[in-house]
Amino acid sequence: MRDRYDIVIVGAGPFGLATAYHLAAEAAERSILVVDARDGPGEGSMGASNAMARDVFSSRDNRLLAGSSIAFYVQLMAEHPELRAPVPLLDRYGYLWLLPERLQEEYGALVAHNRGAIDAELLGLEELRGCPGLSVAPARWYEGDDAPPPEPITGGLFGRNCGAIAPELLARFYREAAERRGVEFAFGQTVRRLSFEGRPEILRHEPDGRPYGFQEQMAGRLRIARVHFGDDRSTAADRVVVAGGAWSDRILHPLGFATGCSPRAQRLFSVAGPAAEEILDWSAPVHPLDSTDGRGRCPFLILPTGATIKPIFRQRRLWLGGVETLTHPIGTREDPARDGRLDFDMGRLGDRSAYATDLLPAISPYFPALESGGARLESSWGGYYSFSPDGLPVLVTTAYGVTFVGGDSGSGIMKADALGRLAAAACRGRHEARLFTGETYRPERLSLERRDVEPERIIL
Repeated sequence: MRDRYDIVIVGAGPFGLATAYHLAAEAAERSILVVDARDGPGEGSMGASNAMARDVFSSRDNRLLAGSSIAFYVQLMAEHPELRAPVPLLDRYGYLWLLPERLQEEYGALVAHNRGAIDAELLGLEELRGCPGLSVAPARWYEGDDAPPPEPITGGLFGRNCGAIAPELLARFYREAAERRGVEFAFGQTVRRLSFEGRPEILRHEPDGRPYGFQEQMAGRLRIARVHFGDDRSTAADRVVVAGGAWSDRILHPLGFATGCSPRAQRLFSVAGPAAEEILDWSAPVHPLDSTDGRGRCPFLILPTGATIKPIFRQRRLWLGGVETLTHPIGTREDPARDGRLDFDMGRLGDRSAYATDLLPAISPYFPALESGGARLESSWGGYYSFSPDGLPVLVTTAYGVTFVGGDSGSGIMKADALGRLAAAACRGRHEARLFTGETYRPERLSLERRDVEPERIIL
């Protein structure tokens, strides 16, 4: 590790990797360091996620950011055979929202209003009855409960340009391409704090170490000077890009920097068995863009309760997932500074006991066979989603040398390339960035002070 870098990027997740790649593409003369607390790229929440991609959004901003990134991934597969087989970087087998009446009307109106801009097809109830084990009108939540039953399913929304991303392939591509352009990587390095020029450190409990508040208004007075690591080393930096996902607040809050984002945990459970096999073999009534032998496949399913079912065809497994909401604390549960390492354990965060208590009650009313012995739990793990209030990413660039990019709201991988281009442009002081599909976009539209986006209404 050098004594000084032009740019230090904190986080080797999707946003950090894409930012490093695009910064190096246009500014090879700059020295760039990417640091991450894990042992390799994409080993935080990126590797613990469902890793899905869609361009079905109500917000034009989200459609543009996700659509241009998906197009870039398709182009990568065309150029690099190793990204096509044996596992494709992007496998577009479709999304299927199973909708109650209220959402069927809302989403139907959104699709109609956007006049073809949303590549999705509304399905009637008859088209869904062939889904194995699906109960469209549940009678109850679970045994012994006398509450009103879950909402019945009255239709569906099928997105065609949607599917699964292989996160390890994407992380490896970005890392190797960035390294060829001179970017350095340091893994197993926890960032403890950032310090301002002329001050030893910025900590809540040491007020004499802070600049005065009014100095923020003095042009050029405040600058981030050093990045301090968990092993007591540090390096100087002209600019720091914080792309640490759910852990970004731990670095930025001591500086008085509010991200406007809230981390929540997501749990995933891998199941197998006869009920899972039947769902895996289902051919959806609408063919996706990537089919097998000319026929459709089981899509990624989103239930009215918010629970999800992801098909894993090669392993003959289903991944059942859900994001924690009420009764669960907001925020991360690890101390990123303990022993200078990030104490992130995907297995412990998965909590196998939550399968029966939290997840199955949200899935079994619609797929009762998954609870009645037709599926067995194989493994579990967990990660974090960092949510913004309106369902769009956040990109903030300060005059004192810090850029924050995050708030992916569960769609970081699918928008990574677009956000990397925008963050790189912001670091270079540009007011616009050109996305892969040719459109220009102003990074400040994703800021907090000058935010100018359409809030998202199609949220998982």
